[in-house]
Amino acid sequence: MSSNANASPQTAREYLRVSRDKSGRERSPDEQHADHVVVGAERGWALGAAYRDIGSASKYAVKARAGFDQLVADLETDCFGAELLILWEGSRGSRRTNEWVRLIELCEDRHVRIFIFTYERVFDPANPYDRADLLELAIKSELASAETSKRTRRAAAATAAAGRPAGRCPYGYRRRYDPVTRKFEAQEEEPQEAAVVRELFSRLHAGHSLRSIAMDFEERGIRTRSGRFFSSQHLRSLALMPAYAGIRVHDPGRESGHTLSPDAKFTDAVWPALVDRLVFLAVKRRLTDPARVTTRPGRGVHLLSMIGLCDPCGGPLAAVRMREGQEYRCHRKSCVRIGYAELNTFVEAAVVAYISRPENLAWLTARDDDEELLAARRQVAEIRSELDDLADQVGAGRLSASLAARAEPGIRARLNAAEAREAELATPAPLRDLIGADMDPVERWQNAPMSARREVVKLLFSPELIGQLRVLRSPTRGHHCPVSERVRWDRKGQ
Repeated sequence: MSSNANASPQTAREYLRVSRDKSGRERSPDEQHADHVVVGAERGWALGAAYRDIGSASKYAVKARAGFDQLVADLETDCFGAELLILWEGSRGSRRTNEWVRLIELCEDRHVRIFIFTYERVFDPANPYDRADLLELAIKSELASAETSKRTRRAAAATAAAGRPAGRCPYGYRRRYDPVTRKFEAQEEEPQEAAVVRELFSRLHAGHSLRSIAMDFEERGIRTRSGRFFSSQHLRSLALMPAYAGIRVHDPGRESGHTLSPDAKFTDAVWPALVDRLVFLAVKRRLTDPARVTTRPGRGVHLLSMIGLCDPCGGPLAAVRMREGQEYRCHRKSCVRIGYAELNTFVEAAVVAYISRPENLAWLTARDDDEELLAARRQVAEIRSELDDLADQVGAGRLSASLAARAEPGIRARLNAAEAREAELATPAPLRDLIGADMDPVERWQNAPMSARREVVKLLFSPELIGQLRVLRSPTRGHHCPVSERVRWDRKGQ
């Protein structure tokens, strides 16, 4: 092995890299450069422009290293412009054997020697003994990287299994650390942010749209931690975070977004939940429903559009703007036409009357704390989530369509049975924001956004409750007929 001390080149360029900046555990690029300046002065080297990177050099890294890529490109195109490459330690170059071999070969072809500061030695890639030492160093660096990655994954899995948090603290929470040791003690509510999160879930569960919530938050001056207003997309991301339901997710196989891999594991978190788990699952199902329309042309702005029915043909009603005003018209064949405002007023009176009657109020609120009902709801939510995850896996290519087709009928059979049981015990969730002992249903209805009103109308205007709303033809053509004489309620069993 040769030191080549007497044949030191006169020009050198450095590659400076640190994996974790400002951690106190790695020498920063500036500190590495300071060491190189000292040794360069001792050996008479003139240092040229340095290549710099901050990030891992292992195969587990996800961030590109622009400095290393430029170094390789300059060697390939003979633009390196020096006779010596300086590294602070071997692992600073790369922790991937194939990258090390490529770097060694390029340096050999361009007659560039490699000086490693911590070894205090110049390696000549053309010397077979020096080359063997460099390759051994590459193998050791890659092995150390693999061992570190294994320890990190094991520690992350243990942290998740204990329900402890990791990564960035979610909006709505704050973390408390020991003032002396700086060890994590607890993740707890941040009162103002937690109130925003709870309101978000409550309104989504009641049928409010993400857009309407975002607009309302902006009007009220509610902002993110960075000082920006919440967008619909940001609110959707928050509403899909299991952390708010007290669920710790460990999913090292997830690539991005909210779609989990098949290996995802769920644990009860050590931090307090901000929302009920059933509410979280219901909101998640609503936001990830493939049939959900979120584009502007499909948004529901009319109370009865595509909900009320034409009695002659059974087609849905649609709102149509006329010269003299709006009206509802049969969307299929224009069989019937009826005044827009008149029908809305009639329908709203029917809804308020239904939820205001004591017998209905008692029936709708009787089982709020029933354990059997809660169990049924939980079962429905979990089976729906299971079905959604199955579809996600097929869409992401992690599960074949044939295997999914074999699994789906059994899941749907369980879902149908669970939904039938829930229907016997429960009242649909959107109604619960309009009823209660201390609630004024008229005021609640008037203050509810159109998206929530439509959800309530869909639920109440079913054959099992008020009945399907069907509009009849006018008995006297060309003459006005009261709405009450043109509406038929199609109820179950009639």
